[in-house]
Amino acid sequence: MMFLSSTRPKHSQGSTLILTVFILVVVAFLALMMMKIQQKTSTHTVTAVMGIRTNMTAQSAIQIGISSFYSSPIQNCAAIIKHYQFKGDGLSQCKADIDCNITGVLDSGIKIYKLISTAQCQFGNTTLQRIIEVGIRDAH
Repeated sequence: MMFLSSTRPKHSQGSTLILTVFILVVVAFLALMMMKIQQKTSTHTVTAVMGIRTNMTAQSAIQIGISSFYSSPIQNCAAIIKHYQFKGDGLSQCKADIDCNITGVLDSGIKIYKLISTAQCQFGNTTLQRIIEVGIRDAH
């Protein structure tokens, strides 16, 4: 009677262990790469959302500036509130500054102004900034 162990060739006894270790290394490498891809995707998504919030802050400030410009009886740069600190859930980490400059006067005597909204939002260690410029004219 012949035993199974005596029929195996001697050179194949350690190949299963080497193949198993190789497969484990390959699977571990793939898992590490998937984790890195997931982390980059997550970071990109968070940065995109933060950028949108910062852009909305700049747009909100410029709209407030335009509204205060046209609601003032004088309609000049002094009528615009210069600094906004937003409160509430959406823009609570954000602030915006408005700068107003006269850029020229038309032949008809109407003054042209440039409003510049500079918004900054702080998210942990990251600060994002957006700048929006708008040209307006007085209604007189």
